[in-house]
Amino acid sequence: MPMQLRSLQRFLPAACLLAAAGACHGALAAEDAVLKPWPAKQATPPLRLTGLDGKEWNLSQLRGKVVVVNFWASWCGPCVDELPVLNQLARQDPDKVAVVGVNYKEALDTIERFSAAHPFAYPVLRDRTGDMFRQWTAGVMPTTILVDRQGRARWRSVGEIPAGDTRMKAAIDALVAEHK
Repeated sequence: MPMQLRSLQRFLPAACLLAAAGACHGALAAEDAVLKPWPAKQATPPLRLTGLDGKEWNLSQLRGKVVVVNFWASWCGPCVDELPVLNQLARQDPDKVAVVGVNYKEALDTIERFSAAHPFAYPVLRDRTGDMFRQWTAGVMPTTILVDRQGRARWRSVGEIPAGDTRMKAAIDALVAEHK
């Protein structure tokens, strides 16, 4: 077998693995989801963004409620798959729990087209530069952060929230039940 062909045969499996890893581009499916406490030494970053309606939005506006902050993009399959779970959370107890979606660096028309096909029961904010994504996440999509009623990040779920998962709901209920 010619030397070039043997080299190609050795290189091809590695190239396929790299291509598969690149296709995922930091997206995690439901079976990979992990709910962990927010890092103890990491302060809660500010979250100030613009909504799809053009209005400025600030996390501090929701003090007194548990806030579910979800980082997503329309090209992220697991992000799309978990939308029904997030919509359900948004509808369950809106007086005590607020859900917000933070879109990662997509154009307004892309987000609007996606939203028309996949309605949101909660506000969508635009992270045009990706700065909020870098400050709030470990670089994986989707990532969901639970913020307590005092505005402190407490839990982070990395990966898709599965439909039957009770961990996220239990963590939210525990934060709602905490005394101020």
